[in-house]
Amino acid sequence: MRTSKYQCSGKLLLFFIAMVVTTGISAQSRKGPLKQMEFTTTEGVDIPIYFFEFTPTDNAVKEFKITGNTYGKFTIFESWLICNTTLDREEQEIYTLQIEGVNEIGDTIEGPESVNIVVVDINDNPPTFEKEEYMGVVRQNSRPGKPFMRVNAIDLDDPKTPNGKIKYSISQQIPISHNAVYFQIDNETGAISTTETGYQSLDPLNENAYKLIVNAKDLADLSLGSNTKVMITVKENLWKSPGEIEIIENSTDPHPKIITQVEWNEPGAIYELKPKDKMAYPKFPFAIDANGNISVTEPLDREEISQYLLLVYALDENRVPLENPLEILIIVKDINDNHPVCDKAVTMIEVQENEAVGSLIGTVKASDSDEEGTSNSFLKYALLDQDPKVPEDNMFTVDDFSGEIKRFKGHLQKKNTPQYNLKVLVTDLIGETGGLTTECMVNVSVIDINDMVPIFEQSKYGPVTFTEDTPLDTVLIEIQATDNDEPFTGSSEILYKVTEGDTSGTFEIRTDESTNRGIVHLAKPFNFEEYSFYNLTISATNPEPLVKGVEYNSSSFAFLIINVTDNDEPPQFSQNLYHKWLFENASKGDSVLILEAKDPEGGEVRYELNDPDERFRIDSKTGEIFVNDELDMEKKRLYEIQAIAMEKDHPEKSSTVVITIHLRDINDNAPKLAEASSFFFICLPAEGEEHVIIHAEDDDVEFGPPFTFSADAISGKKIKIEQINGTHSSVTLAFGSHSEEIKYSIPLKITDNGSPPLQGNSIMTVAICKCTKEHKCYIALEHQSGPSKVGLAVGILLGTFAVIGVILAVVFLRTKPKKSDKIDPKAARNANETIPLA
Repeated sequence: MRTSKYQCSGKLLLFFIAMVVTTGISAQSRKGPLKQMEFTTTEGVDIPIYFFEFTPTDNAVKEFKITGNTYGKFTIFESWLICNTTLDREEQEIYTLQIEGVNEIGDTIEGPESVNIVVVDINDNPPTFEKEEYMGVVRQNSRPGKPFMRVNAIDLDDPKTPNGKIKYSISQQIPISHNAVYFQIDNETGAISTTETGYQSLDPLNENAYKLIVNAKDLADLSLGSNTKVMITVKENLWKSPGEIEIIENSTDPHPKIITQVEWNEPGAIYELKPKDKMAYPKFPFAIDANGNISVTEPLDREEISQYLLLVYALDENRVPLENPLEILIIVKDINDNHPVCDKAVTMIEVQENEAVGSLIGTVKASDSDEEGTSNSFLKYALLDQDPKVPEDNMFTVDDFSGEIKRFKGHLQKKNTPQYNLKVLVTDLIGETGGLTTECMVNVSVIDINDMVPIFEQSKYGPVTFTEDTPLDTVLIEIQATDNDEPFTGSSEILYKVTEGDTSGTFEIRTDESTNRGIVHLAKPFNFEEYSFYNLTISATNPEPLVKGVEYNSSSFAFLIINVTDNDEPPQFSQNLYHKWLFENASKGDSVLILEAKDPEGGEVRYELNDPDERFRIDSKTGEIFVNDELDMEKKRLYEIQAIAMEKDHPEKSSTVVITIHLRDINDNAPKLAEASSFFFICLPAEGEEHVIIHAEDDDVEFGPPFTFSADAISGKKIKIEQINGTHSSVTLAFGSHSEEIKYSIPLKITDNGSPPLQGNSIMTVAICKCTKEHKCYIALEHQSGPSKVGLAVGILLGTFAVIGVILAVVFLRTKPKKSDKIDPKAARNANETIPLA
């Protein structure tokens, strides 16, 4: 066993532990016959170690001996298995001995048997680093948590115990300033990497070398450990983005063309180039070679894609990224390769013939696909031509940079020149030499000024008369105004509007575009009781403003009188439908609800009720409805009746409303046993317990289950009831042994969930009887009641006739030629057949 300075302090304790394991029990308990055994001892304890004293089971055995390998450590002395040499687990953990008992002449009498000696580890070996000093290199901006080197220590103790498990830590970083820790170590693997602070702060220009003191210790309670030095050199990070790269569009240089290069910190990296957003680019015209050279593979067009965002990866041999990818932004530089384009093939402008000189009348617009904000897309406008040049040339001007068109000089007259065609030259490069050009066309239409007002052909219309039930959207009348401005323009189009006499919007006037006639429609229903006539003031105006100095006058207004005649309308109920909830125990004469109906003409109203069940009645004068007969929700839950309101003097003038009356349940029905649960039978001989399931029911809807069941006691009999659910219970019947038929009537009490609850009494009959082979109870004829006897007698008589009929049929058939001598067994019946109880 290796000795070290760490062993001495625990020597006495370890010896004590070993004595407890191997020799700390009485000799009597460590004595016995030879058999397969296993002993445990702690390494390093004092010798000799006495393990076990073997006793023979056969008197012929004179001694025990080790027949196999003794490893130079074990012997048997006076039947004791002894170790004479200090044991070291690191040398060997388990020893297997073969032991047998022999007689005087050496013949084997007992065994051989295997005996194992297991050596238990103690923490007597410190972790030891493979090197006294480690050298490592870290690159600037090395990713936090990604190892750039490792240290390794070995502990010879049992790796399955804390004695052999190692934990790494950094005890010192040199130099260190402001307590900034740049490095970290994985406490299990010994992998060293940068911290987040180190990732951001390591710079070879500031400090290019660091020394770490790394500690390795085991996980025992009294741990052992050792240290090593780690020398780290900081080098510049070569893995850096080249930043933004500009490429001139539509380049005529040979392609592919190298535009930049990236480099990993160590040789052998595999480079990969991808777009950051695959969906952003229909094609990807870039590539990277093994040396990190990035190329553009074809000419680029800025108007298609103005910039590309690339990701460059450095991968190891397994194509695992060595570091985060680099982002490279490719900017496609614009050249002047696009002509200006007119926004419209022809720009249409309208100008009134009295438009003042200097007024803005419209704008011609063009655009350029070259880069916005550069001279390549900055446009200049110039007027090339005016057609016709009547009454003179240059009647319009175009602003150089905005494209705004203004009146310049001359007098416009629609009747002489209804329109002008202007040709505008648009040039990029701010109009400088070399700029690309295009021509835009502008059509200027001269429109008549709105200097004439609409004039009604009549100042008064009507009166016209309509009944109050006139359908909506009916044309009531047509009116006409005329305007002498240019037809089919905003100056001559006429808009009609009711300006007085129609506060509720009863009328709508629509203009016929072809004739300018005003068509008056009914927009809301007439109501004679509110308005028996309308005196309307109607205006006629243009959508185009009148010129200065011209105003609408009385000729642009007309009056319309509309009379409304009365219809004798039936009474109207205050509601379209009535709903009422009523408890089922309402008494005859109780009020249910009061209806209200009014005659629009103010006549007196009478009421009638249409109730097929005659459960309700109505007061013909007041409309109050009363209960007329007993109600029962269990028989009928919903009543739909009709009330009729009619004029007293004209009963044919009536209206009807539906009244829905819902009955609310009350707890007026006691629960009871279901019919199927009122009778049970037990077949003789009846012994022990019987179990039946009973079921209760309640005619009330809201006050039924859950039910509670109870039974009156029967002398000498045991009855136990256990609830199954809200409606069913299990009944255990312990009636003892029976050899004779008998019936028991068991009174049951069943309570519902009402508040207060209602209790019902039911009888459950249990018959102990003789049974058929089909396990059905039957009753002999002499025990039947009068009606039952008659029924059975009739049955027997009919059965007798049936048997006679069968015999006659057989005799008849025998007179015919025989096809077979076989007899149908179903044709024969036992006259003494037992009649089962159904």
